[in-house]
Amino acid sequence: MKQKEEKIEIDTMENESKSVSPSFSVEEAGFVLKKFWNIEGSFKPLDSYLDQNFLIKSIEGKKYVLKIANINTAEDELDLQNKALLFLQAKQIPKLVRSLDGQEMINHHSHWWRVLEFIEGKMLSDVPFHSDVLLKNIAEFSANLSVQLSQFSHKAAERFIQWDLQQATKLIKSWIDYFEDPVLKEQILNIAHHFEAKKDEIQNLRKSIVHGDLTRYNILLDDDGKDISGIIDFGDICMSWSVSEVAVLLLESIITGSKTPFSDAHKVLKIYHNIFPITEKEARLLFSFIKLRSAIIVCACARQLNMDPQNLYIKKQFEVDAKVFQNLLEYDENFVTALLMDACGYTFFKTKDNRKTASYLVETNDFQMIDISPKSDIYDDGACKNPRLFFKNIQHKLQQNFGYTAYFSPFISFGENNDTEQATIALGSYVFLPENTVLKAPSKLTFIAQTDKKSTFLAEDIYLHIDGIEHQLKINESVSEGAELGKVMPVSAESLFPSHVFIQLDKSGKAPMFCKPSEKKGWQLICEDPLFLIGKISGKFLENTDHLLLKRETFIQQSQEYYYQKPMNLVRGWKQYLYDENGQVYLDAINNVAHIGHSHPKITETAVNQLKKLNTNARFLYKENIAYAEKLLSFFPPSLQVIFFTCTGSEANDLALRLARCYTSEQDVIVIDGEYHGNTTAVDEISTCLMDNPTASKSKRSFTHPLIQPNTFRGKYRENSTDVAQLYANDVTEKINEIKSLGRNVAAFISESLLGSGGGVEMPKTYLKKVYETVKKAGGVCIADEVQIGFGRMGTHFWGFEKEDVLPDIVTLGKPMGNGYPISAVVTTKEIANAYQKKYTYFNTYSGNAVACEIASTVLDVIQEEKLQENALQTGEYLKNELKKLIEDYNSVGAVYGHAMYLGVDIVKDKKTREPDSSKALLICEAMKQNGIIIYPTGDFYNILKIKPPMCFSRLDADFLVGKLREILSIMDN
Repeated sequence: MKQKEEKIEIDTMENESKSVSPSFSVEEAGFVLKKFWNIEGSFKPLDSYLDQNFLIKSIEGKKYVLKIANINTAEDELDLQNKALLFLQAKQIPKLVRSLDGQEMINHHSHWWRVLEFIEGKMLSDVPFHSDVLLKNIAEFSANLSVQLSQFSHKAAERFIQWDLQQATKLIKSWIDYFEDPVLKEQILNIAHHFEAKKDEIQNLRKSIVHGDLTRYNILLDDDGKDISGIIDFGDICMSWSVSEVAVLLLESIITGSKTPFSDAHKVLKIYHNIFPITEKEARLLFSFIKLRSAIIVCACARQLNMDPQNLYIKKQFEVDAKVFQNLLEYDENFVTALLMDACGYTFFKTKDNRKTASYLVETNDFQMIDISPKSDIYDDGACKNPRLFFKNIQHKLQQNFGYTAYFSPFISFGENNDTEQATIALGSYVFLPENTVLKAPSKLTFIAQTDKKSTFLAEDIYLHIDGIEHQLKINESVSEGAELGKVMPVSAESLFPSHVFIQLDKSGKAPMFCKPSEKKGWQLICEDPLFLIGKISGKFLENTDHLLLKRETFIQQSQEYYYQKPMNLVRGWKQYLYDENGQVYLDAINNVAHIGHSHPKITETAVNQLKKLNTNARFLYKENIAYAEKLLSFFPPSLQVIFFTCTGSEANDLALRLARCYTSEQDVIVIDGEYHGNTTAVDEISTCLMDNPTASKSKRSFTHPLIQPNTFRGKYRENSTDVAQLYANDVTEKINEIKSLGRNVAAFISESLLGSGGGVEMPKTYLKKVYETVKKAGGVCIADEVQIGFGRMGTHFWGFEKEDVLPDIVTLGKPMGNGYPISAVVTTKEIANAYQKKYTYFNTYSGNAVACEIASTVLDVIQEEKLQENALQTGEYLKNELKKLIEDYNSVGAVYGHAMYLGVDIVKDKKTREPDSSKALLICEAMKQNGIIIYPTGDFYNILKIKPPMCFSRLDADFLVGKLREILSIMDN
């Protein structure tokens, strides 16, 4: 009898989904909408699994969703959805629009038609980065929805629907033959069998009405991607296991697409549980529900594609969900269950505390702590990219050949560019011992497994893994306390470490040697500190990011902003790479401060050597600043042969203004709108970049005169305008006339030769030349701000002003000059310098000190020795060309700016209007960070991705950057 009932249920669901989606024409849909709702407007088809949906924009400007149900959808099931919408109290729930005669839905051509108010928002599936704020909002909203639905009832809720997990195992068996791959079939059937094996535990779980479809396609977000604007599609609402709601949520809205899936799941579940408590039994079974949901999704997609092979929506969904299914199978069930139970305040493993041992693995007092964390000096001088040097550095630390590393210590991944989180957290400890050292059993053990070099022993309720010993033990052989376990193997040629073993205590028996940083919480619940086995305890860990952020907020003024919603805690840099506290490597595509690359060994050597000799202020006589001045000035034209040393770009621009004002006896300064020149009072008053000075447009001084930004993509005059350079240059004549009408004259025009703060915008050819000619004719001084773009970054020329074929009167230098060390300069003519000297003296205690000048001199040497200017040209041109291809391929990319190794990608909402999209630009950068690449928005609208990496950036780096940007744009622009 029971089998017959199950057959009826399956047949019912088969009939529900055998028909393809309705396919009414726009004309027919328009007729029905006008007749029954008196709504007219434009129609846009929306994706759907079984129904037909349209987005309607009425002639009054309001938006609606017209939903045409599948022909097999019963009236009472739609009434269930309607009543739920009317019951739920939340602004994010779509409101039902009744027909002209007050009906909630109408029947036309055997299909039920409904109209809902449209909720604005972007689908969660289109947002490539999930911030902690978003995860919190999703958790809170979903939990409150569960609370409300648990109080709702309807006679049709007890219905047969394929997405109800109560039906999943039966449907999997019925649909499994839609797969041809025998391995995949077996994997899916195993999930179903394992779930059925827990029937006794599952059958008594509580039930309630659930939404049943809290997926990435049904959760809508605001423009910033941080808050929920709507929950749509109540088509799967039914009475089911209460825990199935959160299983669907975690799988499809949190885990799918996440770079840190179970870390995110833990955060969401913890908040969800505080609002809608999960029982201990539900928490223990939750991973089984998640895997079952994943299996039935893959089955349903395969089946639907068999019936409707041209359905692109299903094809796309199948590709994503099949990959997620395979990823789930790779996770250890103990790890996931322990983590999910912990989120709900429950304990999965209950083992003895304060473990003690009568004997040690090795009897010696010579052990010393070896720090392998990313901050350790064992990675210095490029050892973070050089395994052999890393090996030698550790060997040098080992004085007596005996040492150990802290439990759960992070280390640096030796890979190059990685778009996924790397397993860099050691779930045990390295113990350094001479080859052939005998290890003894610390207690009674049973040898149970051998995998490669790793031997696994069982001691009561915990597993001891030792990697790197050889022995003659047989499986299930017991070893008494104090007896020999084995000997330390000879070190292999490819080993990163000198002679050692790796020891690990694991409650599950399946822990890996290393885990990803985001999985650290879960594995801490399973693995214990093994160092008591050698009579030691772990050392102090690095301060984690959350702790550092808290301290930063306490001690550092918050107007000093940092990149990203949750920044990484950086501890090391090398060439074009940065490393965080967990050993994750990031490709630095933004740091033009580290001009020749992070931690360049020649810079380090130079600094140390000079610090040993002399470092004092420039009022004393010493050769280092004189030699560097002579060397630097050799890169400038003959008219620019006087140098003033300063410490920062801001100081350089500040001094440049003083020089210009002194020389001309005028105060008025012409700038380009949207440019930033520093943060002293003087240069802040002439900077109009809203990014660095949000009140710039309001606080503009009477002596500051911004020119229209010569941006031919977004500016007043576009790329197809006739003589566009002259059109923009005319503005300088107008500004000078305005100044003269006030009885004054222009002191200076200051500009970058490529608009760095504007996003790397190249000015129209001859524009800067025309402006220079006009300003000089009026008696003004022209200042070239080379702080960001100088020292070969332009590739074709050493200085940006050379590229524009202009000759400035004053040049300011900054950030790249000392590769981040505080040195900058002003280079000018003798006439201007002499005019200043007649009225003033200049002193800056730290400027031009011996250490700074020696470092800056080394920077010039490295640029030439390593051919970095040539690399900037070749790699920069290649990167720009690859980025420009994105313009044709993606709606979000409006323009690509820049030259050589200073580029910008303009992110837009609409290519026709060219409206900037700052929210999308920020989300792209957050997602790029999760893919191991550092870029960030710039410009007045915060919508231009700035790309200005260290000059050692390679073509492979360029390919990696563009490839990841393509993947992210594909998600957002689908």
